[in-house]
Amino acid sequence: MSTYSTTVIKTGNSYALRVPKQYIEDAKLQLGQKVSIPLPLIETVQDRQRIQSLLKQLRELGAYQDVHDPVAWQKEIRAERQLPGRE
Repeated sequence: MSTYSTTVIKTGNSYALRVPKQYIEDAKLQLGQKVSIPLPLIETVQDRQRIQSLLKQLRELGAYQDVHDPVAWQKEIRAERQLPGRE
């Protein structure tokens, strides 16, 4: 996979990626053509202590005390979120 170097530039109230002409030619893009770009990869770091603290607070509040079978509960939640025509 080839990579291209780009430059972020300011254009009015927006930003733009300035790409090399070769990129445009290789991608067979036309002036004014709309393209989709992937979301940026954002590195996230989980704070294990914070997560454990929040789970402890949920237990103390009894937030899930009515969930007797977690597996069945998860299946029910997924079924509710199922999109029409996707089974």
